[in-house]
Amino acid sequence: MRKMLVATALALPLSACGLIRAPNSPGVADVQFPASVRATEAMNVTVTVGLGCGTFDGFSAQRTASRLTLTTRGSVLVGVACSATVKNETKVYADPGTPARVGPFEVIVNGKLWGKVNVQ
Repeated sequence: MRKMLVATALALPLSACGLIRAPNSPGVADVQFPASVRATEAMNVTVTVGLGCGTFDGFSAQRTASRLTLTTRGSVLVGVACSATVKNETKVYADPGTPARVGPFEVIVNGKLWGKVNVQ
């Protein structure tokens, strides 16, 4: 009886507050960007992320003159069964063009080099 009370006491706060989410990094299926761009021109990087039971929460970005490094941010439900179905969603990161780019300009997403952009 005591074990049941403890289990119930632990479960109540979880159900009362809703589901708990844990951070994760959604997988990347594809990355698209222009073949060339001017040094200070805005540039869109289109990232196709694979989401199963998770959500996409945005990008973390680090930028130098020669490289854009993006990391996808998301979350998944803790303790909830998930089907193997993955849905792809397309997200766009707008790089403002500052600092001015130098070529070849690298685009890295989730640790993978997806290519280089010619800087005009």
